[in-house]
Amino acid sequence: MMSKLSRLIGSPKKVTIGGEELELKPLSIKYLDLILDLEDDNKRTDSLKKLIRETLKKAVPDASDQEIDNVSIQYFKELSEAILSVHGMDKQAQDE
Repeated sequence: MMSKLSRLIGSPKKVTIGGEELELKPLSIKYLDLILDLEDDNKRTDSLKKLIRETLKKAVPDASDQEIDNVSIQYFKELSEAILSVHGMDKQAQDE
């Protein structure tokens, strides 16, 4: 039997990026430092890169680090928006 906390685990969200359907899974509190670093101008770029990497790794566990590193920069905006959305940090979630 699972505890009450099992209800606090985020739900995955299906998104299509570059014609590929991915099921993005929210990261856990373990990655909170990456989320908080998005607010720091000096850490934002590195934090967003790590956030994208970790989210893609969870979405496609068999993807190699090299494959993830080779994802084209043209998908950066789509990936960033989808990742912020799955974590409840998109514009729509903030307006609610």
